[in-house]
Amino acid sequence: MFIGNVVLAQLIEDSDTTKKIISSSQVSEEFKADTLAIEESSPLDISNDRGLYLLAPDGNMQLRILGSIRLSAFYDMIEMPNKKNFSTYFISTGDDNIRQPNYYNSLNESRIGFEVKRKVGKRVIFGRLEMDFNGNNGQFRIRHAYGQIGSFLFGQTWSLFSNVSSMPATVDGNGPTGSVILRNPQIRYSTRINSNYEFAAAFEYSIPDLTNQEYDTLGLETIQLVPDLTARIKKSGDFGNIQLSAIFNTISLKDELHSITNLLGFGGALSGQFKLPEGQKVSYQATYGKSISHFITTFSGTGMDAVYNPNKGLYESLYSFGGFVSYGFDYNDRITSSVSLGYANIFNRYYQADDAYKNSASLSFDAFWEIIRGARVGFEYAYGKRWNKDNESGNASRFWVLFYYDF
Repeated sequence: MFIGNVVLAQLIEDSDTTKKIISSSQVSEEFKADTLAIEESSPLDISNDRGLYLLAPDGNMQLRILGSIRLSAFYDMIEMPNKKNFSTYFISTGDDNIRQPNYYNSLNESRIGFEVKRKVGKRVIFGRLEMDFNGNNGQFRIRHAYGQIGSFLFGQTWSLFSNVSSMPATVDGNGPTGSVILRNPQIRYSTRINSNYEFAAAFEYSIPDLTNQEYDTLGLETIQLVPDLTARIKKSGDFGNIQLSAIFNTISLKDELHSITNLLGFGGALSGQFKLPEGQKVSYQATYGKSISHFITTFSGTGMDAVYNPNKGLYESLYSFGGFVSYGFDYNDRITSSVSLGYANIFNRYYQADDAYKNSASLSFDAFWEIIRGARVGFEYAYGKRWNKDNESGNASRFWVLFYYDF
């Protein structure tokens, strides 16, 4: 991997003429993506100037090999069961909110990936496969796996209900409380209205989230009879970006007699990032909907899409809200910082238990320093608080450091 960085700025043809190693600047002009979509990249993605580029001898195909070694370490003041992110949903409340400092580190966020661009006539077909080790119990996990030609995209990548370009750079990969940042399998169509506006629509597959005792007792199974329908309109320019997105989804519950109950859901989101003078910027997201809690990172894996009504003997959808606002300041090209305030809320049903989650908030401070080209260290302090339906509360805080090198 280190050899790749040494030769990145050269054009070399090996002895058997099977491949060439070329520079990223040559690639960017020679293999300009044939797409009508606005490019999406999250703040901590591997940048386009990293990687080893290989060019086929006929000049019609280019392969990029990229990766990142990432060490994450944090110290909690209150022990949190979720080690992957600082989820305020899991903050203990009342007498259970006991001070128990603990330390943890992980290399699970390390990544490896491949990108292929192939010329087919006047078109360029693009494919990306990227993985990390951040699955369950440190298992290998697919982050992106998709192909794109012209207006069409097939595979897994960022949901249209997300807007990763509105996210601040945070050590916590899930961003502030209330963020929406999700990758889904999808079939997408995109078109540019003009140089600044893009419209896109997709059929997506997302896994609904219902987990509690009644779900198991009734022998229910969650299936998806129809895919999620997502759409967005986005404006990008020198000012930053602004996006309106929508989703319509159906949660289908099948019982042991194969009888199916459908819960209809919907949601809308407003997000964006405004660039201000002298390296300043403001980022924001606001999301509201019914049966879409699994899109909000705070509620991922918590079963908050719907809740069981014991009076009627069936599940009913829950409404949820999530959002954040963040102020960022770039001191120079190598040092950046941000402060973010996030909030997430479940609109409780009257029959839910008194200790059911109601809402939570967090305040976080982040700073990143680029030590050398491709190598960064990030620091984060996060403080969060959770309230239950009966207003019992608890708080937690975390000091977090991330070291990474993109090659």
